[in-house]
Amino acid sequence: MTTNFKIDFDDAEFEFVSMNRVRLQLFQVYVLHEGKKQRFHMQINDQAAFYITDMQVCPEVYRSLENTLSDAILKLGEVK
Repeated sequence: MTTNFKIDFDDAEFEFVSMNRVRLQLFQVYVLHEGKKQRFHMQINDQAAFYITDMQVCPEVYRSLENTLSDAILKLGEVK
């Protein structure tokens, strides 16, 4: 079963909301950027890593964190 969670990283709080309650597949990710709550999606790929599905929607300053955010989902996004 998947779970929603938050992490603090690089002076920002990221909130992960699972779009599939049964397995790790797709997450909405929220982050406060320049005073506004921004949302982008991360989805699992064929290599079992998560990637930002629509890179231009993600604030540019956080794009380089794609691997770090993927690791967070893989560690914290599922109740075992």
